[in-house]
Amino acid sequence: MNLKILVLSGLFVSSFAVAGPKKIDPVKPVANLDTAASYATWTGKKLAGSHTGKIQFKSGKFEFKKNTLSGGVIIADLNTITNDDVTDPGYNQKLVGHLKGEDFFDVSKHPEARFTIKSAKELHNIVAGQPNVEVKGTLAIRGVEKPFSTTVMMNPVEGGFEIKGKIVIERTQYGLKYNSKKFFDVKELGDKLIDDQFEVDLNLVAKR
Repeated sequence: MNLKILVLSGLFVSSFAVAGPKKIDPVKPVANLDTAASYATWTGKKLAGSHTGKIQFKSGKFEFKKNTLSGGVIIADLNTITNDDVTDPGYNQKLVGHLKGEDFFDVSKHPEARFTIKSAKELHNIVAGQPNVEVKGTLAIRGVEKPFSTTVMMNPVEGGFEIKGKIVIERTQYGLKYNSKKFFDVKELGDKLIDDQFEVDLNLVAKR
């Protein structure tokens, strides 16, 4: 489906549901992230298993030119990192504290992660339930900013649109070197070896 049609369809649904079959307003050039309805799920893997949890967003906006996504920025609040799989309260708190510490995200110095959108284009020959848009931009973590691209599902919902997708981040590019095979002896690490990549599942809702 054409990206312009996706955006216009979302606006139509909203206008019809609220005001009935009246004249539809022109598509607004900016949509804002609904931070209350949006979140990300992170998954980090290690030799002995994996951990998963949530991250909330501080803010976000999406810019449009000729009804097509053209730019924007999404800011994650790393102070909101949680863990969902460790049931022991003490160990859960210890794990989250470690993730926020200097070995990982160093949240006291770098409380935000930022994805800046530079461009977007629709994908062709898409399959239902699969990504339909490629987004390119830059990702900044721990004060390091690098080019980043991914594919997501962007679909209209009442009042705006939603974005869902899985992104894979190479943590060592952003200074997260703890127990990485690139910087530590694998034999010495043993089952404490942590994968260099971690996954983030996005669940974003934007309102116009």
